[in-house]
Amino acid sequence: MLKKKPYSGFSTVYDAVMKDVQYDRWAEFILSSYSNHCQKFLPKTVLDLGCGTCKLWEKFPRSIQWTGVDSSLEMLEIARKKTIDGEFVHSDLLNFDLERKNFDLILSTHDTLNYLKNESELKSAFLRIRRHLSPDGLFFFDLSSLHNFKTHFDGQTFHERVGDFKIRWKNRFLEKSNRLESILTFSHKLTKEEFSEVHEHTYFPRNSVHLLLKQCGLELLEEGSDYRDWILEEDASLLNYICRSTEINLRNR
Repeated sequence: MLKKKPYSGFSTVYDAVMKDVQYDRWAEFILSSYSNHCQKFLPKTVLDLGCGTCKLWEKFPRSIQWTGVDSSLEMLEIARKKTIDGEFVHSDLLNFDLERKNFDLILSTHDTLNYLKNESELKSAFLRIRRHLSPDGLFFFDLSSLHNFKTHFDGQTFHERVGDFKIRWKNRFLEKSNRLESILTFSHKLTKEEFSEVHEHTYFPRNSVHLLLKQCGLELLEEGSDYRDWILEEDASLLNYICRSTEINLRNR
């Protein structure tokens, strides 16, 4: 069976598979959190890391100037065909270089950062993000929880039909490496084409995230759960974080 890179074949049906994601609520939560921690009501410039097909952008005010970074050319091609404005950059989270551009808000949602392999890579991403924050900018991101990996995915196989594709989604959590391995197998009804993609997500403990943020000059402002509230819930699937550069505190003292 043909093996493809993550989100290459998946890109054609991604929006359909994710149709139940509550992007409206996500956008509202992100924007309200931004206004609560910033003197501005809305960000003027936003950098979206792991932007994918940019479905989330459709839920934000059109006045925002977007830049999206994604490692999948196929996902970016779908985003470019939408009636949304923005700059699209093909790169991964460890190597994106936007020269001297700074942003009012930097986002990384839908467990994008869990695709990094270890804490060293997460720290490298945080350092790069820190360099692209405007002086009073905010960094909002999520990470999948251990509860999510073990309760909703480990040992489970999902079957879905989207258009002419049948999708089998087989999952297992590897305790030694703290990693969720998901094998997606796609079968096309008409052409009989079959291919697979392997997606690997790393679990990052909260205490490690806290330490890495501090080491990278980022101050953690709040932690929350599932784009609902800034309260930590034991059964949260996605943990939300909002941060700012530590430099703003130094200037305000």
